[in-house]
Amino acid sequence: MKHKTERRRRNQRFSLRARLDSFRYAFDGLITMIFEQHNARIHLVVTLAVLALGLLTGLESIEWMMVILAICLVWMAEALNTALESLADAAVPETHELVAKAKDVAAAAVLIAAAFSVIVALWAFWPF
Repeated sequence: MKHKTERRRRNQRFSLRARLDSFRYAFDGLITMIFEQHNARIHLVVTLAVLALGLLTGLESIEWMMVILAICLVWMAEALNTALESLADAAVPETHELVAKAKDVAAAAVLIAAAFSVIVALWAFWPF
């Protein structure tokens, strides 16, 4: 079986099948991240808890928008961090100072997003 990238290059024309495949690849990546990354599983539990708390407390529209934005930001940062780590490990399997720095910076992006989400949560849920 050919690698996904090779299959994608072969078919450059627009097709509904190709678009559906791209969604499947994205969902495969999400599932892979959740099953292979401990922090992604923590994000999943926290996401579900925050959504449940939002429903229980009856958040207003603007609060929901901020909470959803924060959740999405954390997930995006985690996905990009996971992708960078995977690429770095494939490119340079041995320990390398610059690869380690790149991984640390990518992890910092997740930390920044998570810190923002805590601030949003305090703002959204503080009155409750």
